[in-house]
Amino acid sequence: MENDVFFDYYLKSLRFYFRDRCEDIGFIKFFKDENNCFITIEDYVLESFVVLSNFLSTDRIVFSCGIIYSKGVVTGVEVCMNVSELERLNKLYKI
Repeated sequence: MENDVFFDYYLKSLRFYFRDRCEDIGFIKFFKDENNCFITIEDYVLESFVVLSNFLSTDRIVFSCGIIYSKGVVTGVEVCMNVSELERLNKLYKI
């Protein structure tokens, strides 16, 4: 996750949003290959996804979303976007 400013900003925003309700943000996973990057959310799914989608839609980032089911219950969300979109975000959120 080297130099992914946006992902760091997203995690800091979640820590601020959750405050004392959630001490560990380890339920958010980030993976990037040469073409795509994936963000997997496995807990606090609705709130975490709303914060992420607000960032992405505000900056007009194209992304896709998949729902993770287990035994008929939503257990997570996976968001996928092109690496070029992530690079755009990193430039926007660079301080």
